[in-house]
Amino acid sequence: MVFNMVCFLEARPEAVEELKAKLLEVAVVYRNDKGTLDWSVQQDLVHPHRLCIVERYADEESERIHHQGNPIFQSTIDFIQARISKAYELHTWHDQK
Repeated sequence: MVFNMVCFLEARPEAVEELKAKLLEVAVVYRNDKGTLDWSVQQDLVHPHRLCIVERYADEESERIHHQGNPIFQSTIDFIQARISKAYELHTWHDQK
């Protein structure tokens, strides 16, 4: 069953472009993690400081073991947290078939 994660971020105004660039950079790496179906970065058209990461995995274990086990995972989280204006929102779903 496909495991989906959506993370909503609000970047500090001065950090929007830096954060977006970093997320696009790490997306290339994360898309290659075992069990990753997609890992994309999106930006709100009305409020450009709002970013969204959409992650899709073959199963929850792929996210927990392979994605979180990626050597750049913790440094990515630290980078994000230093550039957001409030705590990020993380939502998870399973595809229903």
